[in-house]
Amino acid sequence: MHSHMTPFYRTLQNFFKQAVRSVAFLPVPMIAAAVLLGFLFFYLENTTGISQSTIDVFPALAITSQDTARTILGMFIGGLITLTVFTFSQIMILLNQVAGSYSPRLLPKLTGDRALQFVMGLNLATIVLTITVLLSIRSSDDYKIPNFSILICTVLGITCLCLFVYFVTAITKKIQVDSIVDASARDAIESLAHELDLGESGYAQGPLPPEVRDWYPIASPIGGYVGSVNHRAISLLGRKYDTRFFIGVCKGEYVPQGFPLLQSERLLDREQVEDVLDTVAPIRDQFDDWYLPNLKQLTEIALKAMSPGINDPGTALMVIDRQTEVLSQLMTTPLHNYFLAKEGEEVWFARHDYGDVLAALMQEMRCYAKQDPLVVRRMFQMLYHLLQKASGSLTHTYSVMREIRALLEDARAEIPNGRDRQLIARDLLAHRRALRQLVELRGVKEARQREAVKAYN
Repeated sequence: MHSHMTPFYRTLQNFFKQAVRSVAFLPVPMIAAAVLLGFLFFYLENTTGISQSTIDVFPALAITSQDTARTILGMFIGGLITLTVFTFSQIMILLNQVAGSYSPRLLPKLTGDRALQFVMGLNLATIVLTITVLLSIRSSDDYKIPNFSILICTVLGITCLCLFVYFVTAITKKIQVDSIVDASARDAIESLAHELDLGESGYAQGPLPPEVRDWYPIASPIGGYVGSVNHRAISLLGRKYDTRFFIGVCKGEYVPQGFPLLQSERLLDREQVEDVLDTVAPIRDQFDDWYLPNLKQLTEIALKAMSPGINDPGTALMVIDRQTEVLSQLMTTPLHNYFLAKEGEEVWFARHDYGDVLAALMQEMRCYAKQDPLVVRRMFQMLYHLLQKASGSLTHTYSVMREIRALLEDARAEIPNGRDRQLIARDLLAHRRALRQLVELRGVKEARQREAVKAYN
């Protein structure tokens, strides 16, 4: 049962991730709810006196003519269909603009926006409900007008008109570059906060066992991206088959079919390998529900802004500030590479270390921005801020110093103007002075703490 449940769970998980990024995530269930509501209203109108009660409470809203009822409902249906067509057209134009001006990988952030999905869903649901009520009106002399249903449809129709103003305001704000940059940075920081919480559920950070290199490789069944790995299930399988596992491909990386995906301490038979692959097999889609894709999105926005067609260094400067924030947070976040379930075995997995993430980001930024003195100065500022943050870790300090040297080399080669070089040199002196003062301040603080401990003892 377990081997069947695991692939089903992962398939469901991946389907849900795709669904929440889709424009139709809220509209489809809202349309279904509108159909059910239409049948409910039809039942209430025929079996209860709900319309009479509505007339008693709101006598001014009473409609006595079937033609008037049809005219009102038909007017709302026509108006809302026009409004919905315009809304969808506007969304498509704006999505195209975002893909062209910033990055096509940002589209899921907009299509997955709940507020915009709700506005579209309410428009479509109101149209469906109004059509259902319109179809229920009979052309007979003894038929009573469904005043309650008409009132609800009228209220919803007016609400849709009011929400259109909100929709136009919201979507123009959401495609502004500062909103998009802020959303990507916020998502990256939230993902890092989630990484911290994983420490309480069996995840840890530590050096790989040296004997891993002798473990038996298991090939990838398809070409795809390593994404939603079920660590708990694979840990329990390790206990069941008396083995430990090492997933050698980092999350988000592409692995071709037939290439080693993971390693097992003990040689497994074909059925056991299939059970294991059910928990870890690659998927066709890439998801941005963790920190690295969001950090890459920020970099892509900056690179697009620095391209000759757009030439917007102001956006690049704003992105560098948010990158500083994310990279500072990443420096203090444990990058877990080990999992152990309560009744399972050890599972190790490869992770991108801090130096690799910083090097990949800086390579791209240097390649596009090394001739712009203003952006180069801001990148130096970012790296020195990170150096201040890294003073407690030799590994992080070495990674940041390596990038400072690389940026300095590019700046010397690509910026010939004497005045620009003078300003960069002045900035570097100021950053080094601030760094030295910080180190001295920490030294004084530690000395005082030691003296206080000595005096207490």
